[in-house]
Amino acid sequence: MLNRIINSAIKGRSQYKLDEIVGNSSRYVYTDAHQNAIEVLESLNTVIIKGAPGVGKTTLADQLCQQHVANGYELVFIENSLNEAEQVYELHKPQLFYFDDFLGRNYLQAITKHEDSHIVNFIRRVAKDSTKRFILTTRSNILNQGRQLTDLFHINKLNKNEFEVSVSNLSNLEKAKILYNHIWFGNLDNLYIDQIYKNKRYQAIIEHRNFNPRLISFITDYERLEGIDASEYWNHIERLLNNPEDIWEKVLQKDIDDISRHLIIGMVLHGGSINERLLEQFFENIQSIGLAVNNNKTFLQVIRLLTGALINRTISKDEEISYDLFNPSIGDYVIRNYFKDANYLNAILSALTTTKALRNIQSLLNSESVSNQVLVKLVSLQLTSISEQSYTYPLTIYQVNLILLSKRLTSLSLTSLQKSFLQNVANSLIFDELEKFNANMFNMADYFFELDLIDLQNEEVFDIAHNWLTSAGGEDEFKPLSNIIAKLEPEGGDLTEDLKRYIVEELCENITNDVIEQGILDDMYDTDYLVGSKIDKYVDYTLNEFAVQFDPSDISSIAGSCALEDVIQHNIEVSVGYENDWEGERFFEDYYDESISESGVIDDLFDRG
Repeated sequence: MLNRIINSAIKGRSQYKLDEIVGNSSRYVYTDAHQNAIEVLESLNTVIIKGAPGVGKTTLADQLCQQHVANGYELVFIENSLNEAEQVYELHKPQLFYFDDFLGRNYLQAITKHEDSHIVNFIRRVAKDSTKRFILTTRSNILNQGRQLTDLFHINKLNKNEFEVSVSNLSNLEKAKILYNHIWFGNLDNLYIDQIYKNKRYQAIIEHRNFNPRLISFITDYERLEGIDASEYWNHIERLLNNPEDIWEKVLQKDIDDISRHLIIGMVLHGGSINERLLEQFFENIQSIGLAVNNNKTFLQVIRLLTGALINRTISKDEEISYDLFNPSIGDYVIRNYFKDANYLNAILSALTTTKALRNIQSLLNSESVSNQVLVKLVSLQLTSISEQSYTYPLTIYQVNLILLSKRLTSLSLTSLQKSFLQNVANSLIFDELEKFNANMFNMADYFFELDLIDLQNEEVFDIAHNWLTSAGGEDEFKPLSNIIAKLEPEGGDLTEDLKRYIVEELCENITNDVIEQGILDDMYDTDYLVGSKIDKYVDYTLNEFAVQFDPSDISSIAGSCALEDVIQHNIEVSVGYENDWEGERFFEDYYDESISESGVIDDLFDRG
């Protein structure tokens, strides 16, 4: 009962997702992809479903979830991070963890948060637990980009967990079933259906080079045909098949007004689900800065127009309301067509001012989906804006994150105004606000040292650095501190030695949990196990992330602090679980005689009797 109370948000969201999956299952077609994905999942306990936008990754993952829930698994829908999965992880209980779009739009954000190692470790944990399943989805290009930024996926050979969904792998019959199900279970008027049946036009849709399940869903949705007469319907289908990008062009450029368009663009810049309170404040700010001078609609009126067409509205169990894009392809279209003007984006960001938007900008910079020049100019404009304001300290969370984003942009050239502002921040940060330090503040201080805004020869700075060191704790704070101390003592010294001692003490205290979480000794079940250099290599890898040099004795000291009995006990507990003898039976078998031509079977499928 206590577990349900503490994790009510996760469990409530998971139930809502399951209800949504069941409601959408009528249009699903069981293809060879379904059976192949099941085989990977049952063999390895984890499957990473990848593919291009719109090919049906999420739909396939949804139905794999429904199939497992029917076989006694509890669905855990992960929305933000794997911390949610770990909160509700129960030994010996059949659970399926589902992480849709687990890398987000860009892998860099996950790398920055060390989410890559977190994911790898969780996959390894699930692999050893026969009562658990883990389903992840991502776009192929983002997964490929992730491999360029981290070696973890290569090192752990996670490509064996991957399953790619591709339209090119669908047979014409499978495409026909997808189209037929959307027509049969949809809301199309018969006059429109007649246009698809006329002269067997369904064959042209099925065989079109741009056939895509998401596109089929769009062209068969009667609610999206407003203003299109039945006689014009086939021309509409052909236009969208030939130019899939036009799906959102008409809606965004012609069907909605300026204030609605600004709202959608702001949501895309924000980079994910947004709380109603923040969205309403953004709406009001848009009007106050003059971006929507002709608007006469209220926030609720605009939301009613957009919900179901371009955005989804979600109410959590604690009655928190949030909004997200109706479809990820809306974001793709907006980025390609509206993220070209830094001045316009600056106005949108000034009305938005969310730290999540700044993280999204960092992702966009590294994805190269938006001009680097545009986004660097956008950050510079934002930095100029806060530099022009009356200086007060402490800074807002948004200002801190903006400065840290500026730190990461090596191509950003600071103006004299911006440098003057940062100098004021540096003086306050270094000399006035010692008690307020955290990892962000240490990173910001490191930036100011890089910009030569702080005199490295100032004896007072050494005293301040010593105070920072005695108040710091955890790797997140020690890493930027190590950069600072390495600048103050390039040849080593008292500060360096104190830092090394603190880091070694911290790692000695946590090494047992780290070894368990990283799965370094996951095959160890007795004291005869040859530990060898596995822990040493992990410790050496960890220490290399700091900017100071450690001695071999430090590695031995940390590795020797690992409680091997605790590791053995954990491995034994994880390995003991319910044996799941479900073999993932195939739900669907093709019903037709292979001697009959495929086109004939398709015609039979669409036969109206």
